[in-house]
Amino acid sequence: MLAQLRSLTRGFVAWVLLALLALAFTIWGVPSFNSAVSPHVAEVDGRGITPAELSREMELTLRGERSRGNNVSQQDAIEAGLHTRLLEGIIGRFAIQSYADKVGVSASNVLVANRIRDIPSVQNSVGGGFDQAAYQQFLDQLRYTQGDFEEEIRGEITTQMLLSAMVAGVRPPSSFGALAFALQAETRVITIAEAPASVIGTVAAPTDAQVQTFWEESADRLRIPEFRALTLVYARPLDFIARVDVPEARLREEFEARRPALTRPERRSYVRLAAQTEAQANDAAARLARGESVEAVASALNLQVSRGENQTREEVPDSNVADAVFSTQPRAPARAVRGRLTPWAVVSVQAVTPAVEPSFETVSVDLRQAIAADEAADLLNAAISAFEDARAGGTPVADAARQAGLSVVAIPAVEASGRAQDGAPVEALAGHQEALQAAFETPEGEASDFLPVGDADVLVSVDRIIPESVRPLAEVRTELIAAWTARERARLLRELGTAFIASVRGGSSFAEAARTHRFTVRARSVETNRESAQQIPAGGLPEQIFAASEGDVVSAMTSNGASVLAAQVERINRPDPAAAQAEVEAFRARFQESLAGSVAEAIQSQILAQARITRNERVIERAFNTGGQD
Repeated sequence: MLAQLRSLTRGFVAWVLLALLALAFTIWGVPSFNSAVSPHVAEVDGRGITPAELSREMELTLRGERSRGNNVSQQDAIEAGLHTRLLEGIIGRFAIQSYADKVGVSASNVLVANRIRDIPSVQNSVGGGFDQAAYQQFLDQLRYTQGDFEEEIRGEITTQMLLSAMVAGVRPPSSFGALAFALQAETRVITIAEAPASVIGTVAAPTDAQVQTFWEESADRLRIPEFRALTLVYARPLDFIARVDVPEARLREEFEARRPALTRPERRSYVRLAAQTEAQANDAAARLARGESVEAVASALNLQVSRGENQTREEVPDSNVADAVFSTQPRAPARAVRGRLTPWAVVSVQAVTPAVEPSFETVSVDLRQAIAADEAADLLNAAISAFEDARAGGTPVADAARQAGLSVVAIPAVEASGRAQDGAPVEALAGHQEALQAAFETPEGEASDFLPVGDADVLVSVDRIIPESVRPLAEVRTELIAAWTARERARLLRELGTAFIASVRGGSSFAEAARTHRFTVRARSVETNRESAQQIPAGGLPEQIFAASEGDVVSAMTSNGASVLAAQVERINRPDPAAAQAEVEAFRARFQESLAGSVAEAIQSQILAQARITRNERVIERAFNTGGQD
């Protein structure tokens, strides 16, 4: 990337671009870069989805996976794109809930309360029934506030109500159930005979002309793709860090300069109840001191509850509340204080994270690396200049790179999918599709620009192109003869099966045809249904059996090509749907469930298509550390 920036700021074109940019600023003014940026990962019809909500969804999903024995790390899940799939799921839920709001559908408080009371974790373990303390513990484990959780439950119930109403009239006719029942319950009585490959004898070896023709027919299968010999030149600061010497005096000077930024202030977690009068605040504090839960006190006195999680003094909105929070010991009795934003507040401190004052010994290694990284970037810049100057003077790419101190990797041969001539992946190009693409877009004897690849910039030089070809006949003759022989054996076996069928259709009995063509009867008058027929080891034969007429014969090769099977359909047993109404209705119900699901999916897709949805990729990248290099 550094090399790209350098090349972009050189030459006549860059000066023209800078001049046009200056002219644009003169005419239209300098744009403001302080405009508000959305803190949401996405918005649906004006309703924002915060990074915290998406992180909570991921945490709960991973917790569920781990409970089932799938120990997936968050980083692995992010790399697999789980966070984006979960985000799309939240977007879908919000879109449906937004539509429900527009059409006036909403679950009542009673429905929400009943659904929550049915959750086993919120019930009293001794006497049963709803337990407020258990409910709060349940919410804490899920990282939900009571309001957020109840709104999510409301949304789930509302979605179910909405979709259930929309698909309530979906009902396939009973004839669908009858057809499905007839298809599934039908059985056929069959007899099967088999002839092994030995029946056809030894397949004669192919002539040279036949091998030549087969080689030409197999050209696509024997084709060798184009390969390219490459030289990769890596420009990365990491290679230059070891060359930087940072004296201790410089480290101590930098430590003093960065000390304020390295200091971590004390943080506290607390609960705050907003009260209107001193008496109300004192009453709330006394109730909390007697052991009542925050939620119970808030509900009894109609007070608003807010929580501060791991906040510094400056992050507490009300300065009076901040003074109380940071002067109260954790788990001490709640305090009633006069507020600035509300008349009175009751504060209970839950936890304290002490301040951390940095020491030179604990940060010196990180400081040394930071300084070395800055100076390494300058060394790398100089190395790239030297490399470019050497190339301009006619020095080969690899030599110019080594002279400048840049890392070089030679790749003898690689094809467009990233594999070497032995079929193994080329490690230097694994996961670096941009470099591989550049290698096959650059002419022979030339080099690409530096490309950002992982933690480095990489230049790809194409040293030689090995053209696409077909493996020569002499090299593959043995395997071609084996393949030709197998094909010929399969053809003769299929012809044997065809001859067997012709004999039966010509008037011979199944047993007579078996004796004539040297088949052995393996199963006599066996009743089978569609499911059990799938156990017959011959591709396509089960389908032929259930497509044949009564008395007809069908044939197919076994899956391993070692023999050919022939089967006669002696009798077809078709059930009467009128005599099995319960089974017919069961099949119809299955159709209805599937059809209702499809209709519901179509409705959700249409609602999603009409919703106003924006996704904030920058916030997603920052929240999950997925941003690539610019």
